[in-house]
Amino acid sequence: MNMQTGLFQQQSLKLVMTKELTQAITLLQYSTLDLTKFLEEQTLENPLIEVKSADFERPKKTKVTKDTYTNPIDYIGQKETTLYEHLLTQLSYTKMCKTRKRTIEYIIQLLDTNGYLYFPEEEIAKDLNVDIETVENAIYFIQGLDPIGVGARSLQECLCLQLKALPNRNGLAEIIVQDHFERFAEKSWKEIAKELNVKLFDIQQVFDYIQTLQPRPGAVFQGGESQYIVPDFDIQVEDGAVTMSMQDSYLPKVSLNIQYYQHFLEEKDSQTKSYLQEKVDQCQWIMRSLEQRKLTLKNVMNEIINRQLDFFIKGPAHLKPLIMSEVADVLEIHESTVSRAVKDKFVQTPFGIFEMKYFFSRNIQTTGEVDTSSTQVRNIMKQMIDVENKQKPLSDQEIVSILEEEHGILVSRRTIAKYRDQLNIPSSTKRKRYNK
Repeated sequence: MNMQTGLFQQQSLKLVMTKELTQAITLLQYSTLDLTKFLEEQTLENPLIEVKSADFERPKKTKVTKDTYTNPIDYIGQKETTLYEHLLTQLSYTKMCKTRKRTIEYIIQLLDTNGYLYFPEEEIAKDLNVDIETVENAIYFIQGLDPIGVGARSLQECLCLQLKALPNRNGLAEIIVQDHFERFAEKSWKEIAKELNVKLFDIQQVFDYIQTLQPRPGAVFQGGESQYIVPDFDIQVEDGAVTMSMQDSYLPKVSLNIQYYQHFLEEKDSQTKSYLQEKVDQCQWIMRSLEQRKLTLKNVMNEIINRQLDFFIKGPAHLKPLIMSEVADVLEIHESTVSRAVKDKFVQTPFGIFEMKYFFSRNIQTTGEVDTSSTQVRNIMKQMIDVENKQKPLSDQEIVSILEEEHGILVSRRTIAKYRDQLNIPSSTKRKRYNK
């Protein structure tokens, strides 16, 4: 081993992630709404950046009727009442002693956003220096407020509260939820039916009935800030010809503030001049980055159209396998650039609005000459399950066999199970329905 010390010259290549490069990458992956917020923030930091409001004119080709027109005022955010405020308002209508009111107010603050109470009564009593009975009475009071089910300490208790509050009470449903909840949730229905001497169909009816209840009573108060989808591209098809237009009119227009810039030219102080020069460079960089973002998005979308032409002309059933590296190779950019470009971007097509990443899916082998996409397999699988005999639902292995025999698609049972999870479709045993 050479342990010699000294001064040596060595050449090496390094990719340095400058602040400008990092921000350029960030701009590319911003959605239209995120990019708008970013530009608004920049105007507060840089007096040389001038931003003109976005043009929200309705697209010329959109047909608007009295049934589809939405008043722009309807998009103005309104302050949502929180669950906490809703419960306190109801409490204000009831007269009670200070200790009880203080206990109820304290417990209301402990409820999670779904309206559940997960703090032990003993702990609450200790915090407030009151007895357990006072805490239990307070919880009982809260459970009588609107929405029904609030203040429950478990899903089971939440459902019980709702069942007991219904005008037309269902005795069997109350018994099953109260005494057989775990087995009922696990769909061990045969055991319950035998024990209660009822039919499996009766258990199924209870299941359907419980599905109408609200497992998260506080969810209605979780409105938050509304998010709207703004398509980045509009795809039109006329006589078999596909045209693409970028909807960049929704973005604010960025330019250099001429008034400040002229002041900058006349500035004599070196420190001030240096500061203004930095702001000029920043403004010009943002303008260049926006143009580069626009060009990259257009190039990626154009290549998607070239690869998925049948989709835009004939519909989603004709989606082909496509991976991001294929688009990256054609455009001579990195695969991660394509990934950032399609992130949170949307496309308006004749068949509805789709995320740009929807057009990418893995290749699935078939018995024919042309392979299919994983997205297409999921679509076919969902259609099969939608029309299956619910008394004898298709098992994963049966789906595998049908896909191969009727569609020539070769997939494993494990892949089908994974796709079911992605589509939030339960297993065949949990999809089974019973006759009377």
